[in-house]
Amino acid sequence: MALSFEVVTESLSPRREQVIPGFVKDTRFNTSWWCSGSAKSPVSYCRFLDGDVEVARAKVFPGAGEYRGYTSWACPVDGATEIDLIEVRFDLRRSDRRYGRQAVEEIAHRYGQPVVAMSLDETSDGFWRSLAWTAHLHPDDEGHGHYRTLFTSV
Repeated sequence: MALSFEVVTESLSPRREQVIPGFVKDTRFNTSWWCSGSAKSPVSYCRFLDGDVEVARAKVFPGAGEYRGYTSWACPVDGATEIDLIEVRFDLRRSDRRYGRQAVEEIAHRYGQPVVAMSLDETSDGFWRSLAWTAHLHPDDEGHGHYRTLFTSV
């Protein structure tokens, strides 16, 4: 069964207005990501459902395009779809349902290719590599971890 995709809160305004996520508090997700704070538009907060059950969430920047210094990849003039945050409910991670993979596919279908993500940590790096995405290291990093790895779908 394919996941269904719902936009919870969205502003595609180029005016950089503050957007507050509209998620219901659920302790099976990282509440500091989804129930507090805000982001500047354009931004989409999305959730993914398996039937009537919420299984994943994402924060997406449609039309993103500032990846200065990552010389091994050039962002298209029209920008890219950046997945800023994505989370599968902690009790459903590593299941054979592959909710994370399905969520990323739904994001690409809705917002378009290419899709990019910046590394959060080693766990997220493993996820992006499992999708066969390309890792782009910042040339000024020299192995110190000062720059996050950029992962691209194409």
